[in-house]
Parts: sequence; C-alpha cells; structure tokens
Amino acid sequence: MDHSLLLDALTAGDWTEMGSIPRASNDTRLLVVEHSGRAFRAVYKPISGERPLHDFPPHSLALREVAAYRLSSQLDLGVVPPTVLRDDLPDGRGSLQAYVEASDDEEAVTLSAVSAIPADHTPIFALRTEDGRDLVLSHSVAEGLRAVAFFDLLANNADRKAGHVITGSCLPSIAPTDIGVFGIDNGLTFHAEEKLRTVLWGFSRASFHAEEIDALEAVAAMDEPLRTALADCLSEAELAALSERAATLLTAEFFPEAPDDRTVIPWPPI
Repeated sequence: MDHSLLLDALTAGDWTEMGSIPRASNDTRLLVVEHSGRAFRAVYKPISGERPLHDFPPHSLALREVAAYRLSSQLDLGVVPPTVLRDDLPDGRGSLQAYVEASDDEEAVTLSAVSAIPADHTPIFALRTEDGRDLVLSHSVAEGLRAVAFFDLLANNADRKAGHVITGSCLPSIAPTDIGVFGIDNGLTFHAEEKLRTVLWGFSRASFHAEEIDALEAVAAMDEPLRTALADCLSEAELAALSERAATLLTAEFFPEAPDDRTVIPWPPI
C-alpha cells in the first residue's frame, strides 16, 4: 500500500493534541494530523518525556522508533507503521507514528486456555493468573507475523510484547481492507549488545526464505542508501552491530533458538 499521503501528513500536517495514551511507559500522546483535506490519527512520543534507562542512551528512544520504520521501509517489510521525526509538536522534538486501527481479524498473538489455542498458532509459554486460571500464550506462524519476527532479529528488539503486535490498518478511512500485521513500540531497538527479548520465538529453526536472505545481504553490506537512512538516528557502533547481526544470521541460515544464558521474554510479556 502506498503510504505517501500518510507520510506527508505526518511530516507536515497541522496537528491537534487529543490527550495522553494510558499505561505507556513513557510520555505517549494521541494527535490528529490534517493534510490535503484528510485527517489521520498518530502517536506522538516526545523525547523530553522519555524515562532514563540504564542500558540505552538517554533521549534516543524516539530516534530508534524512526530508525525502525526506515529499516522496515528500506527492506520492504511493511511491519512498522509510518514514523517520522518532528520538531514542531506540543512538547518539542519526538517521533510521530501512524496509529494502527485494529481490525476484527484474529489476533496474531493470543492468550487462551490450552483447549482454545487457535489451530494455526504455536504455544510459547504457560502462565497462571492470580485467580488460578492456567493460560497459554501462543502466536500465529503466518507470513505477516513472521515478517515482524524477522524484523526484530535485525533490529535487536529488546521488548516485543504481545500487546506490541497489532493486526489492522494505518488507513482505515481510505483503505479499510488494507490489513497488515504491525509491530509498534519499537524504541528499545538497535542496541549494539545482544538484547533480543520477544514472545515470537515460535519461528526458531525455520530456514530463511529467499527474500529474507536478500534482506540480510543488504543489511550486512550496509550500502550508502541504507546507511544514510539510519545514520541520523543511530550511532556508528549501532550501525556496525546491525550489519554484523545480519552477517551472523546469514551464516546461520535460520531463525535462532532462544539462548539459555539470559532473559529472552520481555516483562511484562503481554
């Protein structure tokens, strides 16, 4: 789907702040942007509202959100909603991402009783709720979610929770049938050290497809267009680590298994 109109709106549209989005770890707000007679909802994350983290550089999460979209776009993965960096927003510089309107399609990641796991899902882990119910988190093995899992390998996503995967549309008023699987909340990405924490381990040991190998080769080569797209968001060390991750995955030829020497599931996982 061509998102050029949406990108133009995010980049230069007039905005109206609608309020804070609850339960977010950092300052996160809903805006409406208007451009060329159309209005779009967008998620604004000001740099000034980022909580300090011990393992990520300060004031860098919004930049990583933008880098995530640019990498997804450069590789034609289509798994990160259009995201731009703007200076003229309510609390200054921050990322502005198209809001994904959830569809009525079956969720790609589910929490259910064992007897209710969808037929095309693979179970990842079990848990017991405070009221004593035994549930299983499972996820689809369809291509849409696989693309998110593949992106997370490259981006070294340290926080792929179940709630960060949405099946829906960025353009519900224009193209309501343009449904995709999107990964949102991509601020904890691109660390130079291995940080992958995800609930999408069900693709482990799956051999890479030809188009995934092409993408890995492109990132490993880190040619000038890709480097230029990412260079104002990531450090040289992070760019080098991204290229090295791709090269390592190429050598392995398949989705890695979860390592047993560190935490591999984000907390909370939902």
